[in-house]
Amino acid sequence: MSQIFQLILRISSFWLLVNVLHITLTKLLGERYNFFLSRNGIFVKFVQIQWHTKRFNSALTYGFVRTASSKVAAWFTCGAYFGIIAMFSSIVILIYTLVISISGSSEDTKVLTPVVPGVNLPANQILPYLLTLLLSGIFHEYGHAVAAARESVSMYGAGLFLFMIYPAAFVDLNTEALKRCDPFQKLRIFCAGVWHNCILMVFAYFVWHAMPFLLFFVGYTKQHAAVVTAVKFGSAMETQLFPDTKIYSINDCPVLDKVTWEQCLWKVYESTTPGNCLDGEALRSLRSQDTCCSEGVVSPRNICFQGSNSNMDCLYAREVLKQPRCHEDGSCYTGDCFKPHKKEGFLLQIRHSSSDTQALFIGDPTHLYLTITVSDYQSQYFWRQFPNEFELFMIYVVSLSGALAIFNAVPAFYLDGQHMLDAFLEMVIQGKSHFRERLSWAIQLFSTILIGLNVLFAFISVCMLYQ
Repeated sequence: MSQIFQLILRISSFWLLVNVLHITLTKLLGERYNFFLSRNGIFVKFVQIQWHTKRFNSALTYGFVRTASSKVAAWFTCGAYFGIIAMFSSIVILIYTLVISISGSSEDTKVLTPVVPGVNLPANQILPYLLTLLLSGIFHEYGHAVAAARESVSMYGAGLFLFMIYPAAFVDLNTEALKRCDPFQKLRIFCAGVWHNCILMVFAYFVWHAMPFLLFFVGYTKQHAAVVTAVKFGSAMETQLFPDTKIYSINDCPVLDKVTWEQCLWKVYESTTPGNCLDGEALRSLRSQDTCCSEGVVSPRNICFQGSNSNMDCLYAREVLKQPRCHEDGSCYTGDCFKPHKKEGFLLQIRHSSSDTQALFIGDPTHLYLTITVSDYQSQYFWRQFPNEFELFMIYVVSLSGALAIFNAVPAFYLDGQHMLDAFLEMVIQGKSHFRERLSWAIQLFSTILIGLNVLFAFISVCMLYQ
């Protein structure tokens, strides 16, 4: 819960600073400041900054539309049919998500999951997330602009705005010309945004899965291991693992890529910690004079091991691990089965390329997950983190463009779906304007309530999960 309050505090502080600065400049500079804002199409409101321009009117639409008019018409006709399907599908998805939320089922079963920057979105991913959101919004609005130009609906301008922390784009169309269009022309225009979001999502999906092929041509090769790209300062492994080190296994779990790297780390929690068989002679030769079994004592070379008879000994860890492996008490032919004492945490043996000797880690595997960054790719010449950043960007484009397509298609008040529904009903119900308006209003009210309930339960689930 404290994370949410911290986020609210930071956002509030930012907008307080913006508004204080805006008021101060207005009083100090007066007309000069207002003229500067007006000339550049900048508008400052309570928690919103908006930029409006007419510079891209012809560049965004008319030149391309005039040279390929029939192809553009076919393109947006496909978009209209897709939009109709998406509009009704979005209601089904929202109902399904709401039922899942009310029933308290796992988050993994939800189609839509709320994302709150700084809460369930890591701080280092906020910038790529917001940039991807802006890209998806621009592509969405570009679809509306081109479709409107195809139907001879002029555009007054376009722009960007920042609302709280979320960036977005918009186009300002001639509403009078829009009203004169027939129902299917309106559908082409109103459905163009969600159609373009869907196309962007599909394109990013194929680019994402073609990454090994694409990255090969810019100097990156896919490895059958997890390649270390960064080790945070202060990590327990900073003297054993280095950038470009290949990690092959954790204990008996093979590491083939960054996905199996994470799986092997989490598998440590689920699996039984293996031990090693030590007879009396081996125990005497490996026993240390350190008191590492005492509470609060940490030894750089030795670990406290516990035998099946609950006897504890401080032993030289690397030599112990060379002894025969055992998984259960009584499984040793001679001697006793010794395992790291629970006070030590988990013992991980990491086989890697930097040394013939396995790296040893004692503690919580989450520490490795948080302090070591790995990749599936390696390059001797370029930025190590590029494949990870590029993949993250593609994942966000897929998820955010898909989410925007679903959300904007909902026939609720103030969304594209509202206008899509009106145009669709106008097309299928000839005349009977009063009945059509009442039916449209009822569907929009239901959909708006549905969105509100989903947002409410999503916020509750986030609060409960991250309190």
